[in-house]
Amino acid sequence: MNKFDTACRTGKPDIAIIGGGPAGFTLAALLAPAGIRVLLADSSGSTPSLKNVTPDGRTAALMGGSIDTLTAAGVWPLLESYASPLRRMAVVDDSRFPANPDAMIEQGFAAHELGRDAFGWNMSLTAMRAALNDVLKTHKNVTVRFDTTVTDFASLGASLIVGCDGRDSKVRDFAGIGVKRHAYGQSAITCLIRHSQPHLDTSTEFHRPGGPFTIVPCRNDTSAIVWVEKTDDAQRFLKLPKPRFVEELQSRTRDYVGTIELISSPACWPLEYVRSTKLTGPRVALAAEAAHVISPIGAQGLNLSLRDVSTLAGIIIQAFEIGLDVGSATVLDRYEKARTPDVASRSFAIDFMNQAVANDKNAVRALRRLALRALSLPGPWRQLVMKKGLAA
Repeated sequence: MNKFDTACRTGKPDIAIIGGGPAGFTLAALLAPAGIRVLLADSSGSTPSLKNVTPDGRTAALMGGSIDTLTAAGVWPLLESYASPLRRMAVVDDSRFPANPDAMIEQGFAAHELGRDAFGWNMSLTAMRAALNDVLKTHKNVTVRFDTTVTDFASLGASLIVGCDGRDSKVRDFAGIGVKRHAYGQSAITCLIRHSQPHLDTSTEFHRPGGPFTIVPCRNDTSAIVWVEKTDDAQRFLKLPKPRFVEELQSRTRDYVGTIELISSPACWPLEYVRSTKLTGPRVALAAEAAHVISPIGAQGLNLSLRDVSTLAGIIIQAFEIGLDVGSATVLDRYEKARTPDVASRSFAIDFMNQAVANDKNAVRALRRLALRALSLPGPWRQLVMKKGLAA
């Protein structure tokens, strides 16, 4: 009997979720309708109501499966009016930036090629969290504790602890689960811009030696920027006076959306690869960035996280409904086996892609550009890339 066994089944929560990011909130919203008692503990502070949200540069491109998860959580009807459709995606090899704009190679992908109206939707992470919090307020079996730093997880008395508490997860450490990680030496700058030309519901990702630079469409002729640079360069750009920062930003858009105006202050965070050696421990499950952190290239991060919580919620609800102990090794083993292949393959692929894009050796650049050109050819290769990479 481990330390969780001695504390659980005392009338306390069935599930304790540590970490109130989008994934933690979504998991709570998925579990609540089943009558499961949920405690969500979050140390990042209170969340405003959706009606009080101010747009910022932190957005996420959510593909079809993620929209299905948000629908099941009861939150998509609240968010739909805040989201912008992604009907086309463009990948541009711009490895010779700032010179030779004519040497760029662009490959476009349209949702209608897969018989869809849109690949997915781009939305504010602040709005997503606020809408989820509004939904959770309607469930009496969910308790949300803000401004809380939980360190003695066993004392919560829950049958299962779910770590959604980020790349430096205390739940992961508490459970003794190892982690593989390496820094990229890159940082991501995010901000929100307004532009003079329409984005045409197109997300454009420029591949450059410093890292990808992505223009992601938002509503009303605005777009979110995700600008990856080597960390020293990113810090140098952030220290520039605003007019000079905007000039640097403008040059990197290649005027795809016309003249730009900065409408939110830039934020920045370091990039690294993180993957836990396991997804589970005794009465512990890891999800989202507690289990994996990947580069923003390809916009796969939050989609991967939402697949974690969707799978975990389904397994927990099924066990709960037939009277199984939701924190048992049997239940956790199902989650481990269900998610490990996807997490491992996606993490490897994005890690490889990020390092390939940032590699400016002539041979690697030539191979990368050849592969991008090859995607213009019709057939199974193009369809496979679209289905696996864009319609996740």
